[in-house]
Amino acid sequence: MKSLPTKIIALVAMIGIYSISNADSGYRAVNSCMLNDGKTIDDVRVVNSKWVEFVNENVEGGDITSHIITSVVGDITPGKFQFVDYFPSLESWAAYLTAIESIAEGIAIDAEGREAADCTESQLYKAEES
Repeated sequence: MKSLPTKIIALVAMIGIYSISNADSGYRAVNSCMLNDGKTIDDVRVVNSKWVEFVNENVEGGDITSHIITSVVGDITPGKFQFVDYFPSLESWAAYLTAIESIAEGIAIDAEGREAADCTESQLYKAEES
């Protein structure tokens, strides 16, 4: 039978490992976009919801999220916005690219997104909670 201090140390270690493995880390893809003529941010929301559902169904492990962000201070150009997409790993980001380019539904969603907005700049960032 293990002593109480040993059990406490083991419990603290397990909690620490769990916390580290579930910390807010991973990768963020940031795409800078402008609405196309005649399109609205609601059009973008509809397509983005389809995109999130598609990638989570077609990328092993899923857990991919997306946010549409608009500026409230600074450059508030009408129609300008960004996507900030969360990927838990580089592998999930690479798998998303493969899925969106090789599966008919993904190709169609990507085309629908391009009809709604022109995204001219994209970066992938490693994110770490501090």
